[in-house]
Amino acid sequence: MSAGKWRRFVPYLVLVTASAITVGYVLDELPAAPSGAAPAASPSPTPFMHSDGLSDSHDGYLIQPVTLPAKRGKAIPVAFRILGPDGLPLRSYETIQTKQLHLYLVRDDASRYQHLHPELADDTWTTKVDVTDGGSYRFYAEFVPRGKDALGHPTVLGLPFLITGDTALAPLPAPAPATTVDGFTLTRLDGVAHLRAGRGQLLRFQVSSAAGPPVLEPHLGAMAHMSAFEVRTLSLTHAHAAAESPDATLTFHVEFANRGEQRLYLEFKVAGVVHRAAFTVFVT
Repeated sequence: MSAGKWRRFVPYLVLVTASAITVGYVLDELPAAPSGAAPAASPSPTPFMHSDGLSDSHDGYLIQPVTLPAKRGKAIPVAFRILGPDGLPLRSYETIQTKQLHLYLVRDDASRYQHLHPELADDTWTTKVDVTDGGSYRFYAEFVPRGKDALGHPTVLGLPFLITGDTALAPLPAPAPATTVDGFTLTRLDGVAHLRAGRGQLLRFQVSSAAGPPVLEPHLGAMAHMSAFEVRTLSLTHAHAAAESPDATLTFHVEFANRGEQRLYLEFKVAGVVHRAAFTVFVT
């Protein structure tokens, strides 16, 4: 290879079976870099200033696992601690969306979403979770330490765990203008229009039923909740619907850092019952 050229690794598929895809790498020469210039860096996700659950630490806070699921089943115990910048367990939290800590769960195919609310005993958070299939999963603990601005971005820390054995991975659904859940139809008012990375935008969904627009009730301190997972990295963006919902329309203000698919999970309440709908949107 000439002095003016450098190399990169290029992936290629070498085996495809019913259960696995094996990826190999070959060396490929790139054009010469300008004299004195460093080789171009490979693309990487654009970081947000706030945390997104891809790390177990942020801003001096650390999530420490105590008990994580090791096998599939119902009501599997989960326990963890949050350590503060002083290295000691954090025991005091602000209340955000009626809870001191929200715990989200998703598998690496952006499926199996759950929204949980652990209980704090002394210095340890505990809950139970259903894990009925194998695969690689991640918990997202969202909280605001006591004394921090509760109106700013909460801290979101992540914990991965693996359930071994056969796994029925779910293909990512294509973007669709509407979906139906529990007898309700949610329609995205701008259809399947692409969003733009790094730009604040509105996502609007209208809820309807055979009896007409339902009366939406507040859920966890908001008219609705939306958890958005970037499919490539699984970074979490959590948003709340605007306080007003005329004609059962839910409006979310969102900003996504990177291009690619986002898998959205919307939670809303009607007649005391929480319903969950899912959408895929594409960000350009």
